[in-house]
Amino acid sequence: MSLNESKKRDFVTQLIVVLEQNTQLLTDKGFDPTAKITQLKSEVQAADTAEGKQIEAMAAAKDATQLANDTLDVAYSDGSATVDLITGLLGKNDNLVLEIKKLRKSRTPKSSSAPTEA
Repeated sequence: MSLNESKKRDFVTQLIVVLEQNTQLLTDKGFDPTAKITQLKSEVQAADTAEGKQIEAMAAAKDATQLANDTLDVAYSDGSATVDLITGLLGKNDNLVLEIKKLRKSRTPKSSSAPTEA
């Protein structure tokens, strides 16, 4: 059975509490848990810091995706406005205009179907 992040964190946190509450008992039995408590606290803190960085990175990735989409939308709008301008200049039945308007409907061929040169 694999534990998720929350259960792992809860386990370590509870273990620290148990070790702290039973330090004298464990020490009397030959195991001083002081160093282990310090180590576990440090490791949990490091995990918390890493998780914080992960959350920041996910937010930055979402921001970057939004920026990329927004800037692409601007470029697409500008391109469409250019098509409208050319259509106004040449007329909607001009062959160049008809070819340009096909660009929206065209799909780029898959790279695996394109012939390669040796």
